Amino acid sequence: MESPGKFLKKERETRNISLVEISGFTKIKERHLKAIEEDRYELLPPALYVKGYLNAYARYLALDPKNILLQYQNYLESLTPPEPIELPREVPHPRKSVRPWFLFSLTIAAILFMVLFISYPARHPIEERPKAISLPPILPTPAIQQEVRTQIIYPAQQKEFSGAEKLEVKNVAIKQTPDFKVLEASIGTGIEREGFQQFLIGKCSELTSNNQRGYFFTRIKTPRARKIVHIWLWEGKEYYRMEIDVKPPAWSVYSYFTFRPQHTGNWKAEARDGDHVLSSLNFRVLQSSGDRSL
Repeated sequence: MESPGKFLKKERETRNISLVEISGFTKIKERHLKAIEEDRYELLPPALYVKGYLNAYARYLALDPKNILLQYQNYLESLTPPEPIELPREVPHPRKSVRPWFLFSLTIAAILFMVLFISYPARHPIEERPKAISLPPILPTPAIQQEVRTQIIYPAQQKEFSGAEKLEVKNVAIKQTPDFKVLEASIGTGIEREGFQQFLIGKCSELTSNNQRGYFFTRIKTPRARKIVHIWLWEGKEYYRMEIDVKPPAWSVYSYFTFRPQHTGNWKAEARDGDHVLSSLNFRVLQSSGDRSL
């Protein structure tokens, strides 16, 4: 598997570009670029900064940063030895111990049962069964009828109780609110900072292909910390994406892309939450005057 450093070095030498030129444009130290090409990542800052260096290096060479970052991830995984497989250990089943209080309760219950069994015949003597005598049927008295009517009321009360349960369940309803709200979305040529705030400058709908940077700026209102994605589409196809963290209550984020002479045409920048498009902006990249003269 070819390492990302060797791949970038080969692409740079093919284009006849020096490390000094790349360092001056990307603001990455030349010794860091050299360490990347030699795959000596132990000489570099933490992995988060290395990914940023690889991203900027790839975009300067007009390469897809996603492929470079994937090569970097695969290269690191190839250096990590596989973890040994641990077999599950058989855990002996604990023996169930009979607690003293359970035996004591069982003894008390047996004694009470014996006392009730012995005392019941003394309180309730066995009545002699009457002999079978043929008598005419006896109609129920008003008292018995009233008792029957009283017994019929119970199911109605049970229905009322069931209705109360349904009403209580119906009241437990969760109202979902949207997670994101776009307060601002624009395309521009630069970013300025004032204290902890950052602002977009040079708002436009047309950019040039003479290595000009285009910035996609969004200001998001959110009730909780989440992630959104900036996606750059060229002629209707996804060309570049970046995942960005946003925090409550409102958070300003941006991504940028350097347009080369081969990037002319129709572009679109989208901010998405998963598959949901939060904002979409169309713009064009025009051929610069210097390219037309050629």
